[in-house]
Amino acid sequence: MFRKYISKKSLFGEKDFRWRGGEVSRLESLVDGVFAISVTLLIVSREVPQNFQDFVNVMWTFPGFIITFTFLFMIWYAHYLFHRRYGLEDFKTILLNSLLIFVILFYIYPLKFLAEVLIGDFLLGNVREEIISLTNMRTIMLIYSSGVFMIWGIITMLYKHAYNHRDVLELNNFEKNTTKEYMLVYMILSAYGLLSVILAYFLPLHWSPLAGFIYFGIGPTIYIAMKIHKKKINQ
Repeated sequence: MFRKYISKKSLFGEKDFRWRGGEVSRLESLVDGVFAISVTLLIVSREVPQNFQDFVNVMWTFPGFIITFTFLFMIWYAHYLFHRRYGLEDFKTILLNSLLIFVILFYIYPLKFLAEVLIGDFLLGNVREEIISLTNMRTIMLIYSSGVFMIWGIITMLYKHAYNHRDVLELNNFEKNTTKEYMLVYMILSAYGLLSVILAYFLPLHWSPLAGFIYFGIGPTIYIAMKIHKKKINQ
């Protein structure tokens, strides 16, 4: 329903990018359902507080929920925008969407746990009774970063697939450049996930937290990459 509402409000798509997606397909509806289930899992995984202390403990997890929901929404919007722009429904698109569904369902709990640990425990000072060791944190980062690598890698492949069919889709120059820009951004996100996996696995244990800190480099990397890309276009 939410996707249909957005589609009706954006009948002509983006200002300079013609949307080729028509009515919301069964494939899009399926992925929407998976995202809805993922959000539900974030909520129902907590028991109803039985006393005030339980209520306080639940409130400590709320910042982590916000971060997890934000990440899920970013992924959903990337998927939504792809299907609105290109409207592809071929076998490869269906296969990549199936992989995306699988990874998201696998990724949701590690993402939530990591967000709660970083925000609730370290930044807000809500220390758990069970101290999380560096070894456990390394395992968490390996799982989380593998999810980052796979999710954004799949979305990169979706955009690559659309770009390979640019003539069939009749993309104009602006649409081709925009497709390449988004493909580059998602490729960077996926690459950072892979780099984090490599660092978490190979670095000495006391250096393994660097596998998480490298994500702060995503913004500057995307900024520089976009500058270089736009410079090439204008040449």
